[in-house]
Amino acid sequence: MTASTIGALIVVLALFFALLAIRLHVGLALMLSALAGVLILRGTGAAVSTVANQPFSTAADYSLTIIPLFIVMGVFAVRAGLAQAAFDLATSAFRRLPGGPALASLAGSGMFAAVTGSSVATVATMARVSTDAIVRAGYNIKLAAGVVCAGGTLGVLIPPSIVLVLYGVVTEESIGQLLIAGIGPGLLTIAVYAVTIVALVAWQRRRAANRAEALVATTGSGWATGEVTDAPEDPRSRDITGFLYLVVIFAVSVGTIYLGVATPTEAASFGAFAALIILLLRSRPSAWLRNIEESLREAVGLTAMTFLLMVGAGVFTYVLALSGASTSLVTAVTAADLPPYVVLVACLAVLLPLGMFLDGISMILIAAPLLHPILTGYGFDGIWIGVLVVKVAEMALITPPVGMNAFVYSGAVREAGLGRVFRGIVPFVVADLIVVALLIAFPAVVTFLPSMSGAQ
Repeated sequence: MTASTIGALIVVLALFFALLAIRLHVGLALMLSALAGVLILRGTGAAVSTVANQPFSTAADYSLTIIPLFIVMGVFAVRAGLAQAAFDLATSAFRRLPGGPALASLAGSGMFAAVTGSSVATVATMARVSTDAIVRAGYNIKLAAGVVCAGGTLGVLIPPSIVLVLYGVVTEESIGQLLIAGIGPGLLTIAVYAVTIVALVAWQRRRAANRAEALVATTGSGWATGEVTDAPEDPRSRDITGFLYLVVIFAVSVGTIYLGVATPTEAASFGAFAALIILLLRSRPSAWLRNIEESLREAVGLTAMTFLLMVGAGVFTYVLALSGASTSLVTAVTAADLPPYVVLVACLAVLLPLGMFLDGISMILIAAPLLHPILTGYGFDGIWIGVLVVKVAEMALITPPVGMNAFVYSGAVREAGLGRVFRGIVPFVVADLIVVALLIAFPAVVTFLPSMSGAQ
């Protein structure tokens, strides 16, 4: 790259971070900074052409129809109370176990994240409800913060996952295979998080048993402040039907992909239709039109936000390609002749600082076109790489010192304090590192289900 090209890239990055600093939407910040780069590199005519053509070429992809369908499905499911039903049922099932409320919050956050596809939205929604339940049961607010912030990241792997869909679109990997591949790592993450919760509670109880004063400590002194109280069971926790409806939606939308009887787009439409029927069944006829209208309004807003991110990232990626930065990066890494796993770890580590500024979708849209050709060039399986990249990108949202989920949680639960939120998150960051290490050591956790499925 020439000095002028490097200078243009510096201007683009500086403008991008400046626009983020004034709290401009990430999609608009990407687009405006990228257009400045086109203007510097190619002049006014090219900038006008980019504005006219690039957004359309980025969004005009048939496979992207999955995204609004999955979003509609999630909105219908949430409005039908299915995520809340799953949370209430989990609360009832785990209430007598060590760390039961925290385990229930983990399950509820995972369910909510799976149907919404947004880590940040999950944290914002579940923060207050989960924290109240955990603290009321006698556990520390740090545990609540860690569970909610980490639980929000589960939706990135558990299908239907919008992030995995976007990764498949930008890298041209099989979307169906990616969605099925996320199941194993998603379940593994849940298991490791659950073990982390139980270990934290057990450790604190042993510590409390050796120190009598810890039994009467306030909620600011440890992970757990005493024995779990047996609160009366909420009648809503018996809403098993709501949980079963959620299973039906999962089976219709993901099961048909696994069996190969439907393409991802067809499966998404089946899931959206099933969610609509369930919403009608669980609401009064007099509220049908209002529920559908409000759901569609919310879905349109979420879809527009997602596509704005896509268009902005598409223009930004175009500038990187135009400047030759993408090609130069791939060539430099390949020419360095480093051990493949060193390159893999380095590429994954690059994603962590991005979590200081960007959400998971933005990170994938920007990083995937750069990292995917590098890693597949070393012979790594594209589906396996996709799951690893998506997992680490979402992990960046809870990584200190600037994990976005932590700030969202501290804003929703102001009494927690940002310092205690990050201390609560640390054990779950360690758990995530263990999961990533296991996925690298045992690729079959990712590849087994796709290899057995008929996913397209």
